[in-house]
Amino acid sequence: MPRASRTAVLSAGLALIAALSACGTEPLPQARALMATQPDPRPAASTMLSQVIGKINERGSVRSSVRGSLGMVGELAAEGTVHYRGPLADLAFSGQTRAPGNKPQQIELSIVDGVGYLQTPLTRPAPDKPWLKITPGGADFGAKLLSPALHQLHEAVDPRATFSGVETATRIQQSAPDTVDGKPATRYELRVITSQAADVSADPQQRAQFRQAAQDGEPELGYQLWLDESGLPARFAASQEVAQAGKVSLTSTYRDWGAPTEIPVPPAGQVGVFEDLPRQAQQPPR
Repeated sequence: MPRASRTAVLSAGLALIAALSACGTEPLPQARALMATQPDPRPAASTMLSQVIGKINERGSVRSSVRGSLGMVGELAAEGTVHYRGPLADLAFSGQTRAPGNKPQQIELSIVDGVGYLQTPLTRPAPDKPWLKITPGGADFGAKLLSPALHQLHEAVDPRATFSGVETATRIQQSAPDTVDGKPATRYELRVITSQAADVSADPQQRAQFRQAAQDGEPELGYQLWLDESGLPARFAASQEVAQAGKVSLTSTYRDWGAPTEIPVPPAGQVGVFEDLPRQAQQPPR
């Protein structure tokens, strides 16, 4: 598949990416050993994060804006709602992706019970099926390509997905007064220590994610979290270098905590899957 075709198809998946970690530098073995024997002077984030997660669960829903750069793919701008229930976060977003030099592409997305439904001109399964179904762990092409991106989007709109279970492995790098949409807030620079997170997490997927990051030479993953005066998230941001895309940096901004939400599921007759490469990604005839 030519690079241009790969990039076009991947752009739909990249538009879902979120809550990505900042890259770190692997310390020398002697430095790692010294770090392991010395207490971390940074404040623990566990108490603060536990309170934030509790407040999110109490409110149960929020309206959110997602903005950011998708590297060589372009920019993402979307508006939507999130419904938090138990460990899950159902969501619905509508917006646009725009690659450099190209026209904006409309994108519609719902995730309900962990299953994604995506509508964009780049991923139309069939003429009469505008919605692509993405089932985690599915064997079809769409699931294999986009399931990881759905997991990352979940983290982008749901700070609980990033920090739940690893609160004790998270440190406050720094904090400072700030504003979000003109309202007072406190900005926290948070660092998840990957080796510790892999040890304390009870979730297999989360544990594997942090273990892989530690093995890849990322001792810490960085996030930014803004809290409003009531202690609820006002904004959440992170970035990472992504293969074939460059630097991806996405930010979620929250408003109207506790607002009524409705997360639609497309009619079954309008939903399809890609069993193999979609036509848009297949190499054109020579």
